[in-house]
Parts: sequence; structure tokens; C-alpha cells
Amino acid sequence: MDAKRQGFEITGTDLKFIAVITMLIDHIAVGIVANMVRAGIEPFSFIQTIDLYRLMRNIGRMAFPIYCFMLVEGFIHTRNVKKYALRLLFIAVISEIPFDLVSSDTFFTLEYNNVLWELLLGLIVLYAIAEIDKKQLTNKRTYFFRCAVVLIGMAIAYFTNLDYGEGGICCIAVMYTYVANGKQKLDRLIAFALGVVILILLSGATEVWAFLMLIPMYYYEGNRGLDNKALRLFFYLFYPVHLLVLALIANLLIS
Repeated sequence: MDAKRQGFEITGTDLKFIAVITMLIDHIAVGIVANMVRAGIEPFSFIQTIDLYRLMRNIGRMAFPIYCFMLVEGFIHTRNVKKYALRLLFIAVISEIPFDLVSSDTFFTLEYNNVLWELLLGLIVLYAIAEIDKKQLTNKRTYFFRCAVVLIGMAIAYFTNLDYGEGGICCIAVMYTYVANGKQKLDRLIAFALGVVILILLSGATEVWAFLMLIPMYYYEGNRGLDNKALRLFFYLFYPVHLLVLALIANLLIS
């Protein structure tokens, strides 16, 4: 048996479950605990509701960098980028109303759009970068066109009010640069850390909590883990389904 496999290891599937759990905590804070704060409900003796809300939102900041990293890994390993993009597009469309109900307490709004749109745009930016790299241009031209693609993606994210805005696109592009050019653990850790730094600078100081995810990232050896249709379906559908459930619960609380 390979000595590396004898120790503790976290797979890509494990990282996705960590992202799902931390995201769920974040969205419970937005969809339910925030309503409790507004209603002045204090059900706990050991913590105030507003402090619980802040704690859960901070924990939730850990999820997005993992999704960005796994998007990069998915892009590098996928055999069909078009199908990958279409899956993201489908989930983004069906998630928008549940997302708006939870985040904005309205049926539909374009003022704030769900994270799947951000990941889809990030995937398109990665595809454009990969196509530029195939052209075998001079280093200066390659660098220029890469930067242009990323800046265009960032501008689109900003003006379309995507969940993490321009910071999310820049994070994805930087992670891709390091992960695509190196397969070692240090490359992955640098990619993840730089992505978090970008989110801190462009998306808000609470992203500093995402640095805690460097711990599971340290134990990630590049093994993508379980890969079957049922599990892929779960990870894709969890986003819209859990938002819809939270929206229904929130509606019961405020009715």
C-alpha cells in the first residue's frame, strides 16, 4: 500500500461536503436567524440571536472559496466543458427564485443574484483563458489577453450583481493560474490562500474566516473521491432545494 494513502486524507468529495455544510449554516442565518433578530426573538440563554447570526455568517464565509477551488479542479478534469456549463446554467436558473426569497425576501429581483451565476461566469472565463493558452502567442500577448478576459468577467459580475461580484471571478482566475501550472500540495495551498486574500480585498473582511479551510486543504492530495451520478445530483440539487426549504420555513416564522 502507498505510504501516502495510510495517513489521513481529505478527498474532493469531502471538500464538497464541507462546503455544503458551511453554506447551509450561512443560509440558515440569512433565512431564519435574521428573521428572529428582526422579530426580537431570543430563544437561547447562552448567546444573543444577533451574535449567533454573525457567527453563522462567518462560518458561511468558508464555503465559497471551496466551491471556487472545486470549480477549477472540475474544469481541469472535465471531458466536456459545454455539458458542465449547461448543468451550472440549469441550476442557476432554478435557484434564482428560492435564492431571492431567502436573501431578499422577494419572489424575484435582479438586484442580487445567486452564486451559481458566478460559478458559471467563472467557468466561461477559465475556458477563454485555456483557449488563449492554446494559441501559442508571445508571453506578453498571452498575459494581455488573459488579463483582458479576467477584467471583462469581473466587470460583468459587478454590473450583474452576482453574489460575490468581481472578487469571485478574480478568485477563480487566480486559483486556476496556480492549480493549472502546478500539481503539488504547495501549489494548491497557495492557490487557495491567494483566492481568499482576493475575496478579503474585494468582497469583505469577514472572508478571513475562509483561511480556516487551509486546514482541510492541507490534507487534500488531489484525489477527487467518490464520483457517481447520485452524488453529483445531490451536490447540484442541494443548492436550490435547501434554499426553497429555508424560504418556506422563513415564511412560516413571519406569517
